[in-house]
Amino acid sequence: MSRVPRFSWQRLAVVSGPRKAALLGVCLVLMLALAFVFHLRALFLAIEIQGEQTQRLRLELAEKAPEAQQLAVGHARLMAAQLSLEAAHWRLAAGGELAGLVEDIAYQGQSHGVFVEQMEPIQEVLHDHHIEMPIQLRVRGTYAALSGFSQGLAQLPRLIIPQEFDLLPTEGQGPASLQLQVRVSAYRSREQRTATALPEFEPALARPVPGVVRSPFEPASATQQRQYLETLPLDQFELIGSLARRQVRHALLRVGGVVHRLQVGDRLGRDNGRVTRIDEHRVEIAEKVFVPDLGWVERQRTLSLKSSALAG
Repeated sequence: MSRVPRFSWQRLAVVSGPRKAALLGVCLVLMLALAFVFHLRALFLAIEIQGEQTQRLRLELAEKAPEAQQLAVGHARLMAAQLSLEAAHWRLAAGGELAGLVEDIAYQGQSHGVFVEQMEPIQEVLHDHHIEMPIQLRVRGTYAALSGFSQGLAQLPRLIIPQEFDLLPTEGQGPASLQLQVRVSAYRSREQRTATALPEFEPALARPVPGVVRSPFEPASATQQRQYLETLPLDQFELIGSLARRQVRHALLRVGGVVHRLQVGDRLGRDNGRVTRIDEHRVEIAEKVFVPDLGWVERQRTLSLKSSALAG
């Protein structure tokens, strides 16, 4: 049985110098290679750990994104609520006493040509943080005057809310005269706070509604009916027939259960529609629509009696 040759340091000692240097160089290279391998392994392990942590952080961020969005929405709502609360405090502080409220109502009536027939204060109602001051009003005037009077009350610095109202035509005063019966409630704070406590805060006034001069108890004129037709989409109109009178043909269009008689040149629809031709079985309408890169262009539409449908 053969023996494995044993390494002898004595033999190494008798090896020549160049061989010794080569052998030592090989040993040094092997040691450096082993150290480098172990170092790289540690680096790769650290990179893998960092990658796992990054992935975990990304998952946590994706999970918490909806919560962050909800917090942002909640913060925005909180800021809006704070502004609303400041506005309420400002208007309550501007409330003043009953004498100031009566003076404000009388001034609004005088400014808009409204005759105040009755102004009856009702017993105050105490709440936790404010006092409610109701007043029963009965005023008389035209529809336009009453509309301006109501808008004027809504735009006062103090907080005034109408709770009950009746609008009635007055007998023997002309068709344009109306009577408004309304119970308004003004509010003032129970705290000792003045309106100048918030010098930098100015609540926005109520946006006025479009002016209306026609009383709802009077029939609408033909001009107002035509203006009403221009506020409706064209596809809501239905051609139900036509009639000719003295060589002038009229189209009978139904919308909202009401039949309207139109002729060439009349306007209808929201896109500046204009009747250009009326035949026995159809109506041609020219509209002006805005097209990007082209500007305002004219578009032809047709309303047919048979299908009651529009064709572009």
